[in-house]
Amino acid sequence: MSRRPSALSFSVPPPLANGQAKLVQSPTAAEAPAPARRSSVSKLTADTSELDPDELFAKHTVAEVKFAQQRLRADADAKQEELRLMVGERYRDLLQASTSIISIARSSKRVIEALQETKDAILSQDEPPMPQRTSIQGGGDAHLHTLQLLSAHMKLLLDAPEYLWRLIERKKYFTAAWLFLLARVVHRALVRDDEQDEETWKTQGLDVLEQFPLAQRQWEAVSQFRSQIIHKATLSLREYTASAEDACAALLTLHLLDSRPLTETLSVFLGQRSKTLLAMLSRTSENSPISPLSASLSRRPNGHVPEKGPPPSNNRKTSVREVREATQMALDAMVKTLTTFRSVFEEAESKPSMIGTVLEYIQSDSPGPDVNSKSLPSELQLTTQTLLSTLPSSTHFLLLPPSLRSYKPYVDLTSSSSLIEQAHFSHVLDEWFQTSNRTLQVAASKWFSDLHTVAEVWTLRSSIRQWIDSSGLKPEEKDTLKSIFDSAAQQRVLNIWKLALSDAEDAFQLQLAAATSSLRDTPRERRKDTSPVEFLFNAPPLPVFPGLGPVDSSFQKYKGSLRRQLLGRTSLLDSVLATLESCARSLQRDLSVVLAGETDEARGVVAQLSEQYRPNAEALCTGVLDTLSAAEKQDSDDSELTMDSLVFVGNVADGLGTSSPFVSAIGGGAEVVQDFKKRTKALHDRIIDRWRTYTVSQIVGQRRAAFRPKSKTLPSSTIPSTPSSELVESLLTLSNSIQELGVSRHRGPIADKTLRLFITEWVGDGWKQEGVQALCDIALLRRLADLRTPEWEDLCLLLDSKSQQFREQLQQDTANGWSDGAADYLARTQTLFASLLPLQSPMRTLDSSTDKFASLLPFGSPATDQQKFQPAVELAKSSSRFGLLLVGASAR
Repeated sequence: MSRRPSALSFSVPPPLANGQAKLVQSPTAAEAPAPARRSSVSKLTADTSELDPDELFAKHTVAEVKFAQQRLRADADAKQEELRLMVGERYRDLLQASTSIISIARSSKRVIEALQETKDAILSQDEPPMPQRTSIQGGGDAHLHTLQLLSAHMKLLLDAPEYLWRLIERKKYFTAAWLFLLARVVHRALVRDDEQDEETWKTQGLDVLEQFPLAQRQWEAVSQFRSQIIHKATLSLREYTASAEDACAALLTLHLLDSRPLTETLSVFLGQRSKTLLAMLSRTSENSPISPLSASLSRRPNGHVPEKGPPPSNNRKTSVREVREATQMALDAMVKTLTTFRSVFEEAESKPSMIGTVLEYIQSDSPGPDVNSKSLPSELQLTTQTLLSTLPSSTHFLLLPPSLRSYKPYVDLTSSSSLIEQAHFSHVLDEWFQTSNRTLQVAASKWFSDLHTVAEVWTLRSSIRQWIDSSGLKPEEKDTLKSIFDSAAQQRVLNIWKLALSDAEDAFQLQLAAATSSLRDTPRERRKDTSPVEFLFNAPPLPVFPGLGPVDSSFQKYKGSLRRQLLGRTSLLDSVLATLESCARSLQRDLSVVLAGETDEARGVVAQLSEQYRPNAEALCTGVLDTLSAAEKQDSDDSELTMDSLVFVGNVADGLGTSSPFVSAIGGGAEVVQDFKKRTKALHDRIIDRWRTYTVSQIVGQRRAAFRPKSKTLPSSTIPSTPSSELVESLLTLSNSIQELGVSRHRGPIADKTLRLFITEWVGDGWKQEGVQALCDIALLRRLADLRTPEWEDLCLLLDSKSQQFREQLQQDTANGWSDGAADYLARTQTLFASLLPLQSPMRTLDSSTDKFASLLPFGSPATDQQKFQPAVELAKSSSRFGLLLVGASAR
């Protein structure tokens, strides 16, 4: 008995929950050392499926055989799991497929049964009778002709929907309406059932409704186009760019297809155009960028209103262009509506309207066009023959009967629905034009509100007027449209000016408040560019290109700087006045733009604008005066700093009322200008009176407080012959104070009143000077008073009475000669006291013209034959205590 080969035994473990195969190992194999196991595994072949069981036990150890067993068992488990998953998925598909096959089999069985029932039902019925035909010769040809005629009718119904779509897409609504009406006639010819008519289809042996149900279904498809054609034709009337011929064709479509009277088509046309215009105006008004003011009108941080803003940016140019395009587009829609309306409906003296001519052409029986129809365009000279010739199967339609080939829509020319009274036409058109003008006026105001300068507004106005002149409207309609835009432009100009005036007033208030505040809070030593005297001797920079002449901008700036120096307008004062003057110059530039052309119309517009603008200008003048008055009342306490602020307010008022071009160029009335100058002068005088009282009282009070009487033990050789240093220093301080006022134009009256008050206060109660020194002081004051005689006669008498009192107190020899040196002292100090002296001396002799220094020294040349030099001002005098010098300080 041969030995049976041994076989490997495989034990299939139970599947795991996760579907993975479980590898079973013996404890011996698991506990084998790792290096020995790796060496035994490497001896096995790569493919364990090709191992021979007999050789396995002969060539390999027990551990290697067990390892092979584990690998084979793992492969078997994996394949078993894979097969299980595959069977689970495919089984579901097999079940669904079997169910579907069963359902299909049942359905097929029911279809077979239904077909069998149909066959049995057909076989059970009797055969229909043969149609009765005429037995005349040629009957077959007649029946063939009937079928051809029927096919032509059916062909028209079949081709109509596609061709109607094409006509609607090409906006040929009149042709589409004609084709629809023709199709309706063809359908009626197919379905009519009149037993008295010998030419019915039934007499030819045909029952169209029963034998050809396609005819009815096709007509149902064609009938749906009626509402679409009417709707599209109505919407096409909104296109203002459409020609008069297209509008007439759309209106004819509504008249023929929708049975609307011509009087109603008037309202439909104008109503659709009103929607177009309203949508256009509302869209452009909503999209227009109503932006804030441009840089030319906005206030800068320091309150200035610049005379000229920066050059317009691309955004500003785009905005202006958009406004111009929107305006012209709206006008174009209105103008084309009017012209199209007249072209379609208006009747001339011997010529009917376009729509009436088309209706007459439709009802004309003559084959050739008449005189009126020759003017019609080809698309309005429509006939059924021309319509059928444009269809794809035009040759097939030659089989149609002549009644269909010559079909024309019925129009009763005598009916009221086909007639338009010209009075009604004019009334409807005028009413629409007025309504549109009211809507346009509102939109024009919004459009012009986007323009920020008068130049932009007036340029747009001029371009619109030119466009209207070339529009072809009637003269009265042109005037109406021009008046709308003229009113909008003028209103915008007034708003721009009103806003500029408001900004100028606000800027003036801010600048004046900032200037007065800086003067009150800043000491005199730390101020810059506030002293008129220092500003007068501060040379402005020379022009960069002096050779370009007076037209050069740098030369103009240099010229303006010199003019401001002569007027005493410091930088601080000019910054306040410039806020108002720049506004006035901007107004004058705007008026020059409006007056471009120098026509009577331009002058009339300027006069109208000036009349409407004047109340705003007068309100600005009133506001400026109120601001100055408030600034005057604000500085109620008298101090050195507040007095400087008050004097500055007075200089502003004086500049506005005299040298500034503001009040004359701002555009107020003559009475307002005079009242403005009068009130500014009164304000300036009140401030100067207050300044005069404060300055004189301060100077006199400080000198009296610092007065040191001379010792009575002085020798007779020290008897004074010149005015006291207190008086001279007081006069110098007073002269400097007058110079710091910066009012060279009114220096004479101001200096006279100030000096008169000073003399009165100096020699009044509390004067502590005594003896000969008092007489010398009186002599100088008497000399100054003599320069104003006879106006100062009362003051001269006061000084004479004072001198008489002092002479009576002194000895006769001591009092002699007290007034001899007053004239010479004034001659030596006339340059120091220049602001206190009149421009010309009334005491000059007749032979003074021979003096070469007369023009430089109007009050005489000082004497040069004196043996001892005497200074004009006593700089210092000995103190009562040895070693100390009491220096006379000037009142500041």
